[in-house]
Amino acid sequence: MNHRARLRHEHEVAVLARMEFARIELLAANVGLRMGDHSSVPRDNKLSLSNLTHALSAAPNVTLLGSVVLGMLLVGPKRIVPVVLRTGFTSWVARNVRGVVGR
Repeated sequence: MNHRARLRHEHEVAVLARMEFARIELLAANVGLRMGDHSSVPRDNKLSLSNLTHALSAAPNVTLLGSVVLGMLLVGPKRIVPVVLRTGFTSWVARNVRGVVGR
């Protein structure tokens, strides 16, 4: 086997080993969660800037709020408010219709 083929083979073996290790970790975490072992999940309830940033980025309407604020800064509130109201009303109606049909 030439040098390049040997390096490729070693690289593939290393990648497969890392994938197997990650799979084992995921399986252990899954079994731990099913068994009720929540001790491995870190609970950091202190109020800090990083926690606040994470909470805001995880909130469902943060992207919408950021887009509205950016739109108001770029094109002005007079032009962005009708667009926001129109799309917001449309999405609200669609969400309610999906909720009614899904029951």
